[in-house]
This record gives sequence, C-alpha cells and structure tokens, in this order.
Amino acid sequence: MEGIWKFHEPIFEMNSISPLFHSESAWRGHLRFGYDLIANMKPACAVELGTHYGSSFFSFCQAAKDLSLDGTVLHAVDTWEGDAHSGAYGESVYSLVSRTAERYPHARLVRSTFDEANGLFADGSVDIVHVDGLHTYEAVRHDCELWMPKLAPGGLLLIHDTEVRIWDFGVWKWWEELSARFPSFSFPHSAGLGVVAPNGVSPLTQQLLENVPKLREHYGD
Repeated sequence: MEGIWKFHEPIFEMNSISPLFHSESAWRGHLRFGYDLIANMKPACAVELGTHYGSSFFSFCQAAKDLSLDGTVLHAVDTWEGDAHSGAYGESVYSLVSRTAERYPHARLVRSTFDEANGLFADGSVDIVHVDGLHTYEAVRHDCELWMPKLAPGGLLLIHDTEVRIWDFGVWKWWEELSARFPSFSFPHSAGLGVVAPNGVSPLTQQLLENVPKLREHYGD
C-alpha cells in the first residue's frame, strides 16, 4: 500500500516480560495495526479506556519508543480491579502493567474510572481514543459519547469487540449505529476492532478508508 501509511515488522518487548500479555489478550490479533497506527499517525495524545494486562496499550508504546516520538504521550485509564466481563482480579495485574510501563517513556497510567479521568483532558485535545471497557451496549455507548468531544479534528475512535455477540455484549449494536453515522472501517478478526472518524477525516484516515481490503489482508490472523 503506497502513500502515507507504512507497514512495520515490530518486536514487542512485552512478550519477553510475561506470556500473559499474549495469552490473556483478545487484542493480540490487532497488535501490528496498533503499532502501525501510532507509528504513522504520530499522535500527540492517545487515551486507552480499559487496559487490563495492557497488550494493546504496549503495542502503542512500542511504536512510540521505537520511533522516538518525543511529542507523543500515551495514557492508559483503568481501575485495574476488573468488571462484570473481565471478572475481578488482584493487584498482581496492575503490578505487572506498572513494571512494564517503566520501560516506555511515553506511557502514563491513570488509575481511575473512565468518567473521573475524562476531566483530565480538554475537549479537542486527544488524537486517538481506544474504548475497551465494559462491553454492554449502555456502557460502551456512554464511554464513546463521553469521550468523543475530547477528540481532536481528524482524531480516531477505536472500539474493540465489535464482533462479539454472546451474553450481554452489545458493542456490535453500538458499532452498527456509530459506523452508519461516520466514516469508518473494521477488522473482523480477534473479536473485531472498529475504527471511526467522528470529527473529520485526515489524509491518513482517507488512505486507510480507501484500502480496507488490503489492511484486512495484511493485519488479519
């Protein structure tokens, strides 16, 4: 795929730290896309809502570290206590995540609820928001609607689990509504990842929208 977007072949340091980053992550099929998104977009600010072990977050951090993106700050927001879908978990998860984050100069951990952390960011100041919290329809819609005003012009909203249709998961339903309103595309593998531009389309995003089949072929499992 020629143009603004470049493909990389990253080596993820987290895999040498613990096997849990791979085994416990439904996001593992999107790690190369996450890396390339940061490497190509070079965001000043990105916020992840729902980190758990942090595979997605550390794929972002790896790109920022490898490319020495001095102007980039990456925030992970989580209580690190669990929820109805992940289950409750102990302090060992946060301990592993915080130790790993020390390897990445761009990483900032924000231990709070999504609603509490919202006030830390000005409207229009965030280039990427990744939503991966509680997966009921009501919860994901609330998280997206609360955080979309934080997106900068041309910013991207990422939503995980767009393909999961079990129990009370409702991300798929919210994704159908959201993707009908704004320019968007999705990856069907690894539980599904939606990418949407609710605040205008940048040249980088336009190239992605024009090459969805190639992206799915490259990044698919």
